[in-house]
Amino acid sequence: MEKEKKGWSEKVKLITMAGLAVAILSGAFVLFWQIQKQNSPAKNPYADAQKLQSEVNNLNKKIDDLNKALEDAKKGAVETSVTTNTTVRSTSGKVAGAETEKQTGLVNINTASASQLETLPGIGPTYAKRIIDYRQSNGGFKSIEEIQNVEGIGPKTFEKLKDLITV
Repeated sequence: MEKEKKGWSEKVKLITMAGLAVAILSGAFVLFWQIQKQNSPAKNPYADAQKLQSEVNNLNKKIDDLNKALEDAKKGAVETSVTTNTTVRSTSGKVAGAETEKQTGLVNINTASASQLETLPGIGPTYAKRIIDYRQSNGGFKSIEEIQNVEGIGPKTFEKLKDLITV
């Protein structure tokens, strides 16, 4: 009978050890599965927030770059006048449509650079060079009417210019 007790107790020990091993392995598997599930990018609630934050940062950088480009363009636009159709009123009261450029004051034809002269209506690079050549060879203009002595600038062009130039 003692042999039966010993055999039976060995079987209980073996079954208990096997059950304990299964329980430990099952617990380890569940723990490993939970850790993997928690670190999974699909289930990590912070992963979406981090991705969105990264996209927001990229958009902010693009906006900053665009704002800088816009500021540079504004500076360039201030330096070069934009041609627009405007109405010029002469001193006689007549109104004539003319293509002019926005100006802040009169252009002194004795001191103006070629680019400043080109802001005047009807004056391009060729006429600007002719005006500069004339003033250098004749010692400057004595009156604004004298600009009509420049080749290619006649009474019609002078009418457009007379309220915009000075000596």
